[in-house]
Amino acid sequence: MNARAKCYLGLLVVASGFLLSSCSLVPQAQPDPTRFFVLSAMTSASPPVRAGKAPVVHLRQVELASYIKAKPIIVRRGDHEIEFREFARWGEPLELGIGRVLREDLVGRGAAGAVLVAGVRGTEGDPDFALVVRVLACEGGANGAVHFRAVWELATTGSAPKVVARGDVQPGDLRWDGKSEAALVAQLSKAVGALTDDVAGGIARSGK
Repeated sequence: MNARAKCYLGLLVVASGFLLSSCSLVPQAQPDPTRFFVLSAMTSASPPVRAGKAPVVHLRQVELASYIKAKPIIVRRGDHEIEFREFARWGEPLELGIGRVLREDLVGRGAAGAVLVAGVRGTEGDPDFALVVRVLACEGGANGAVHFRAVWELATTGSAPKVVARGDVQPGDLRWDGKSEAALVAQLSKAVGALTDDVAGGIARSGK
């Protein structure tokens, strides 16, 4: 083997070694650690028997405070500090999730015969009431508290609507362990259940 051939062979060995070492530096694909959560209704599938026909309610789109419109679940660390849990996210827009649970719970408890929402055609006729819900807080606290606040207003429908009930729901007895987002979502589901209880009471007091 002449000198030129030996030189080429040496360069080939060096290049091969470089390529092999480069391949070993490419990181292996890692599984996505993101988990997704949804709120759950608190009632069973069998509604209680109600005397007379339950009213039909038109639930307008649930309004959220701007900071809780984010996809990640939120943990509050102080009066002016919040943490977005980037690997723990809502599996649906939060306003739709709260609206879904309200519908399921109100019908499941027999408080409403049907709950109509925008974009869904119903066969129950004109609604008896319009329900407006604004959610001002929906997060966990780093200290184990659960922060949920919602204000709502129930009004008659027709040409001269009249507000017949309203409420401000702030459950103060809910706790989570400060670590498990699944535990937090379970407690927030209970908070929405408390909202349903308050709305159901308003419907009952309306006399329809």
